[in-house]
Amino acid sequence: MLLTIFVAALAVMLVSLIGVIFTQRAAGNFLEKNISKLISFAAGVFLVTALVLAQEVYHLIDSSLLSVGLIIVGYGLAWTMHILIPESHHHHNETCGKSAQKLIAGDVIHNITDGIILVPAFMTSTNLGVAVTISIITHEAIQEISEFFVLRRAGYSVQRALSVNFAVSSSILIGVAIGSLALTTTNLEGILLAIASGFFLHVVFHDLFPTRSDSTRSGSFGSHLLLVLIGAVLMFGVNVVLGETHTHADHGNNDEYAPEGDRHRHDEHREDHHEEDDVKQ
Repeated sequence: MLLTIFVAALAVMLVSLIGVIFTQRAAGNFLEKNISKLISFAAGVFLVTALVLAQEVYHLIDSSLLSVGLIIVGYGLAWTMHILIPESHHHHNETCGKSAQKLIAGDVIHNITDGIILVPAFMTSTNLGVAVTISIITHEAIQEISEFFVLRRAGYSVQRALSVNFAVSSSILIGVAIGSLALTTTNLEGILLAIASGFFLHVVFHDLFPTRSDSTRSGSFGSHLLLVLIGAVLMFGVNVVLGETHTHADHGNNDEYAPEGDRHRHDEHREDHHEEDDVKQ
């Protein structure tokens, strides 16, 4: 499973090289002109994933009140991070005035968070991990396009901007290490997924969801909302294709990730089967 998580993290890292398309002027001009519309599309993708994570939390944690509370805590942590470190969440456009150095620092924090989220998602089920990876890749692609604009305007060459973006994106591996360590030392799956759901919701409503100021720069507000809907419908379709995300299939084959009570139930279940086999014999 750790190999699968690493492959997913590597896929997210490779998205950082999306700036290479700007060597083709037509493609670069199209993306630069329509970046706000792409952000609206990502809002729909992230919104569905946040709700899927919330649903998974409901299956992992018996108390609905506790589940909602932890999601709110996750949203609050993201909001606090934004207040203390504004660069930790960003989608810059051509009017962005932040320095390249602050942008890079914020991206490191953002990528570490993505890495932490990947671990409990895949540990819960491969389907949930894939769904979360798709959402992160969608968000990362738009983020890297935005960063490429900023770095180029800061005087970076194409090659240097791509190199910096890839090096910064590798910080996702730090998050994977942190998430893996957290889950091997104690059972925090439900808590981490709840916090991740809160983080995703904050990203949607603070960074991605279209505002009327976006529409004045790029098309009508209605067209942005339509793109949110398209993103949500497509991500919902992805989840339907993947099937149930709360199967916990990986845990069924590896009791070390299951809560102690579940391990006892698994053991009793196996003993019942052995007793039935003895009777048959």
